[in-house]
Amino acid sequence: MKLVVFDIDGTLLDNLAAEDKCFVQALRDGLGLNAVSADWATYQHVSDHGIAIETYRREFGTAPLPDAVADTIGRFVALLAAAHDAQPISPIPGAAELLASLPSHGWAIALATGAWRRAAHFKLVAAGLHDDAIPLATSEDGPARTAIVKSAVARAEEHYGATFDRIVSVGDGVWDVDAARALALPFVGVGTGARADRLLAAGAASVLPDLSSGITVLATLETAAIPSAVPSR
Repeated sequence: MKLVVFDIDGTLLDNLAAEDKCFVQALRDGLGLNAVSADWATYQHVSDHGIAIETYRREFGTAPLPDAVADTIGRFVALLAAAHDAQPISPIPGAAELLASLPSHGWAIALATGAWRRAAHFKLVAAGLHDDAIPLATSEDGPARTAIVKSAVARAEEHYGATFDRIVSVGDGVWDVDAARALALPFVGVGTGARADRLLAAGAASVLPDLSSGITVLATLETAAIPSAVPSR
């Protein structure tokens, strides 16, 4: 069997326009933070939990209490729900069809997201992509992206009862490229314009504008390469 590990935000879901604003507001409201940078590339671990912990340490010099993190997650989901009512979260073109068709082409599926589990569940349900049968690893399995992807692969191996002959990571962020390189996994990027340029500059060899062409996606999964080494950024 072969396995494809999808990131969620910006890869399967078209949700980044409202996502960042909701996340920053949740950190301010739930953790009492004043200064929150939305330049995610400046964080050691680009995941909800990693960013929350690092931002809190920057301001207060210690880690937040678990109850405060739980309150922040609840606040984040509430903000996402309000944003969804105003501008519904939708799948990236072709995402739903691709997830439905991959098993018939010999590909098992897993999800690896930097989002908190409650937030990931809300967003997938809102977009009509939630499926309990697909193994999921989240920010709680990190905070490092490599740890999240490794957890997704391990859960997929247990769920499908298989050792995979080929594992391909699919994502839209430079941190996804870095994680694939660190784990020696072939990578497929999703993005257009400046985002696509960043993925290519980070070492991705294959970048698709969306997932609308199933034939193209399948061919790219078969030929995708491990991201190349790049100069330190």
